Amino acid sequence: MSRHEYVLVEQKPPTGWRGWVYRTAVDLALAIGRLFLFFRCTGQENIPRSGPVLVVANHPTYLDPPTLVAISIYYGGRDLSIMAWDKLFRIPFVAFFTRTYKAYPVDRENPGRGPYVTLLDILRKGGVAGVFPEGSRSAQRLMGPWKPGALRAAFATEATILPITLITAGEFWPKKYWRPQLFRPHRVIVHKAIPFAEYGAGVADGPAGRQAQEALAERLKRIINGPIEAYEAEKRQALIEHGRREDPLRQRELPPRDARQRPVFRVLGW
Repeated sequence: MSRHEYVLVEQKPPTGWRGWVYRTAVDLALAIGRLFLFFRCTGQENIPRSGPVLVVANHPTYLDPPTLVAISIYYGGRDLSIMAWDKLFRIPFVAFFTRTYKAYPVDRENPGRGPYVTLLDILRKGGVAGVFPEGSRSAQRLMGPWKPGALRAAFATEATILPITLITAGEFWPKKYWRPQLFRPHRVIVHKAIPFAEYGAGVADGPAGRQAQEALAERLKRIINGPIEAYEAEKRQALIEHGRREDPLRQRELPPRDARQRPVFRVLGW
């Protein structure tokens, strides 16, 4: 795939046996998530049911793309297209699912404009696309620096932006681990959507447009990082409370040394 090639992603859901696999795989994936990862999603009512939508999320694990796709299909009834490593499209079994769930290829070594043109095409046709502005999986829990131009497609197509936070993904599957740690909570929150009229109406191209993108990026980072910071604060408080329950001496002051001596020792002057 050359730098300038792009693919046109079909926006209609698959039919026939492919459609059955398409729906069954999503239901099965969420059932497995609830069983082994205690999956819980809140704010799913915020998913727009129509119009172009750009989903923006943090990216701590390999599980993030299928999680976003499953949430969009199951709760919103809409396909979500995400860039995928072009080599995945050459593996028969994997290629079936990447194409079925509307992923599109990107050459990591030589991305060019092709993937961006595909993203524009999806949004202009009123579809839903997801981006991870960090560019790759992050080692830290909070969202890190963004790649430049991550929001350019949203401004160009007047798409609604939907921030999503994968709150605990970096905890149960840190980047240094080759597999997730099971039976730990997988919490996701879908934030309120931000329409173009709120973030980009009246913004001109050029320096003003770039400044608007940077300001919006900082706003989205705060939105996405907020639940992670709150979760970490809850964990610290729980550890403190647990420590107090385990060690009752922390809840009362010890009496002076003399008051703790036995009466016979006090009589003898010891």
